[in-house]
Amino acid sequence: MQNNSQISQLKDLVSSPEGKRLLALLQRDGGENARRAAEEYKSGNVAGAQALLQDVMRSQEASDLLRKIGGK
Repeated sequence: MQNNSQISQLKDLVSSPEGKRLLALLQRDGGENARRAAEEYKSGNVAGAQALLQDVMRSQEASDLLRKIGGK
């Protein structure tokens, strides 16, 4: 279970400019792959979730955003 610190960090991440842009990338095409990836992850299929998101996450923009987020 997540503690309050983790929840606070997640809220900070998704409200940051980089987090918002990353979420927008994941929502492209109506966000169907992001929704399906979340379902796969919840069911324990991490590899399936990763496969659904790989095209977006391999883009140069996503890579740059992840580097910025990781550096905070």
